[in-house]
Amino acid sequence: MDNLPYFLGGAAITVFVSLIAWVLGLPLSLIIAIARIQRIPIVDLVFSLYVSFVRSLPSPLLVMLLYFGLPVVGLDLNPLVAGIIAMTINTSAFNSEIWRSAILNFPSDQLDAARSVGMSPNQSFWRIAFPQIWQANISNFINEATFLVKSSPAVGIIGIDDLTRRAGKIAASNYEPLPTIVLGMMLYVVVLFAVSLASRQLERYFHDRYQLV
Repeated sequence: MDNLPYFLGGAAITVFVSLIAWVLGLPLSLIIAIARIQRIPIVDLVFSLYVSFVRSLPSPLLVMLLYFGLPVVGLDLNPLVAGIIAMTINTSAFNSEIWRSAILNFPSDQLDAARSVGMSPNQSFWRIAFPQIWQANISNFINEATFLVKSSPAVGIIGIDDLTRRAGKIAASNYEPLPTIVLGMMLYVVVLFAVSLASRQLERYFHDRYQLV
């Protein structure tokens, strides 16, 4: 317990990296999904390959690819920046499939009704479809956020002092791995519980705002 403040600092870094990556990844994933749905030949192919490649690539390899690979082309990134970008790319690929599926399965009669009263396709999407799609899939996006938190230890490979890396350091210094691992696990449970609680609050907020079922 003497190391608890050190652990909490690592947990804060884990939350920071995961939260920033998730917030950046959501709009990026929506752009990817819309671009693929438009079926513009070259754009659709590029984004399809992007999603397939990122989803098949383990997070540690993606982190190392950015941090160690980009300097070859003249881009030398700070470890924290490289870690956030890697996690953003990771979550954008998975979230884009959530968006794409939701958009493709949205009832077309609602969009037709919106256009019949003079709304443009853009207006009908953002005013009619998007609020319902967002609310209906908040739990899916939060689930992806939990996966993001659990894959975030990948950033420790490039020296970011997240919760897992700090737990490893303490275990190596005091030769008591079990208590250290248990404490680290408990902090991850607390973080994921907070994410779940935030999910319920978001669902309640959007339900009250848009009065959707």
